[in-house]
Amino acid sequence: MKLSNVFKNIVCFFIVVSVLSSCKKDAKTNWDTELLIPIATTNLTLRNLVKDTGILKTNPDNSMKLVYNSQLYNFNLADQIIHIPDTSIGQKFNLTELRLPNQNINVRASLGTLAQNALLTPSTQALGQFLITFNGNQLPIPAVSGLSMPPFHYAAPDLFDSAYLSSGDVEVVATNHLPIPISTATITLINTDDQSVVGTYSLQQPVPANDFIVFHIPIAGSRITNNLDFVINNLSSPGSSGNSVLIDTSDYIELQATVRTLRASEAWAKFPTQNVVDITEDLTQEIADRKFTYVDARSGFLHIFITSSVQQKLYLDYTLVGAFDSHGLPLHEYTTTPAAPPGGNVTIDTLIDITGFAISLSGKDGSKFNSYTQRVVAHIDSDGLIHHITTADSINIRYEITDVAPNYIKGYAGRDTLVGKDSTDFAFLDIFKSGSVKLEDVNMKFTIDNGIGVDGQVKINGLTAVSQNNGSVNLGGPIVGQALVINRATDFPLTPAHNEFVINSSNSNIKDLLGILPNKLIYDVEVRTNVNGNNGQYRDFAYLESGLKISLNAEIPLSILAYHLVLLDTFDFNISETNTNINGITDGVLNLITENKYPIDADISILLYDENWQVVDTLTSNAHIAGGVPDANCKVQAPTKSKVPLYVSEDRMTKVKLARHAVATADFNSTPSQLCNGLPTKIYSDYTLGITFTARFNYKVNAKF
Repeated sequence: MKLSNVFKNIVCFFIVVSVLSSCKKDAKTNWDTELLIPIATTNLTLRNLVKDTGILKTNPDNSMKLVYNSQLYNFNLADQIIHIPDTSIGQKFNLTELRLPNQNINVRASLGTLAQNALLTPSTQALGQFLITFNGNQLPIPAVSGLSMPPFHYAAPDLFDSAYLSSGDVEVVATNHLPIPISTATITLINTDDQSVVGTYSLQQPVPANDFIVFHIPIAGSRITNNLDFVINNLSSPGSSGNSVLIDTSDYIELQATVRTLRASEAWAKFPTQNVVDITEDLTQEIADRKFTYVDARSGFLHIFITSSVQQKLYLDYTLVGAFDSHGLPLHEYTTTPAAPPGGNVTIDTLIDITGFAISLSGKDGSKFNSYTQRVVAHIDSDGLIHHITTADSINIRYEITDVAPNYIKGYAGRDTLVGKDSTDFAFLDIFKSGSVKLEDVNMKFTIDNGIGVDGQVKINGLTAVSQNNGSVNLGGPIVGQALVINRATDFPLTPAHNEFVINSSNSNIKDLLGILPNKLIYDVEVRTNVNGNNGQYRDFAYLESGLKISLNAEIPLSILAYHLVLLDTFDFNISETNTNINGITDGVLNLITENKYPIDADISILLYDENWQVVDTLTSNAHIAGGVPDANCKVQAPTKSKVPLYVSEDRMTKVKLARHAVATADFNSTPSQLCNGLPTKIYSDYTLGITFTARFNYKVNAKF
């Protein structure tokens, strides 16, 4: 540098110093300056906007698809099919209805006894002497009539003292072991004490030699005691009709009598130790057209009520036949009823938990349905006393089976038609806040998992997609109203039958339905079971947890045309965090810088919010940015950059300083030029819309000279 130039600079410096030193020290001067400062940034990507990341999938070519899996409806068929109504088993046992044990009486009269008895009557003395004299000889036996036998006594003290019978009869098998036929005879059953007749019978047909007949003596309406006489009189025979026969006084006539079906209206009884009731009976329920053979009870109760007027202690043994717990033990209940007071009753109440019991419903012979089998045994220990019992004395037993919730049931489940009309949220498209799309393709299917052992059909009577912004669209096409066959589950182990029914553009308008971006589906689904009746041959089954689950599964490739399709994102916006003294900022320019790799144009709106999420300013509304440009393979390789300067006045800057949050809304709209080979463009996993804000602020600077 030349010495002259140095000198000039030194002179200038001193001139400036002298000028400045001549100014007043407290005077102020203002001027503006510009600083380029980054404010905020965000990226609008589909993955960042999806709450449930499981619905957004990437294909092998990095294109994207939305995947939806949701249970549309669960028909709890089991809860309806295996419902067991409460049932009451009530019976009144009294002496009229008690089935008293059958009693067998054997009466045997030998030819010798007949001969001895004939000697007692002048008209038959000759016959009696003939039979005795020629015993062991072959001779013709003459005809005989009017013979009588001495009474044959029978004692039955263990049954009762006496009773008036409302029903009963004596079945007699008469066997003739004599060498001659019996033409006539009268058999009379007589009470020994007063010789009153209980019942009588006259032979209606001859009894051939060495043959037998069966007849009945009715005794209903009679008084009967525990000491009886069997009387045979008016016995006649044609003899041997001139033929020689062997006369053997040990030959005999035998009567085998069974006193049976005894029921009494009144009795004076000294009951011995015995079972006064012992019955096994079925109780069959009507459960619509269902015919069950087996139930496994998850819960339930057997309630026993007993009222007795019997003046003796009564021991009851109740068995629910074919009911076993998890250890294989039968369902038995032993109950003791105290002796009733004279003219009064005693009542007991017992509750039995039948949880865990497996119960046969096929009846005692295995051929019935919905049938409980019960065995009731009533036992009395003798007190050695005689009691007067009438029809007013009784044992009333009522069994209630209630609150049965089956784990499992088997048989024929009947036919049911169940209709489900309801709605379900369909929010997996809520990454798009509004607008609509035209989809290139949709792969959707109904899946039906049938956990019930029944065949069936399902019909989609209606499916309506509802959008808050775009109205509604009804599902159309041959899939609607079509009877879709569903197979039955298999058992041991339980394996639900999986059925799939595809809904696509060839059998429905599914693309239009989803194109409105619905947030709710309204459905009307009808399920029918056992349409063809009892095809399972009583092999239907159901568990309590069994159900028929209808799910909706969809795969939507993100190959779309967008119509006001809105994406929305929230990010931080706070200029005080830029290491800038914001107090001196007056106004400035905020630059909205975007990098759009989506092949769709968008309009950007930015709203600013304070720390309480109250709107403080709208930075921009509908700032247009261009979409990315696809290459020859219809894929965008580099984003399209755009810059939108936004002037902020001093008044607005006061509001901007309050901002802590920002919401960016991108409204995408496809243009005809953004089709690729005439098709909507695919969305790939690396597509983003980047948003950055920078600023050039004007400051007010204060200086003292």
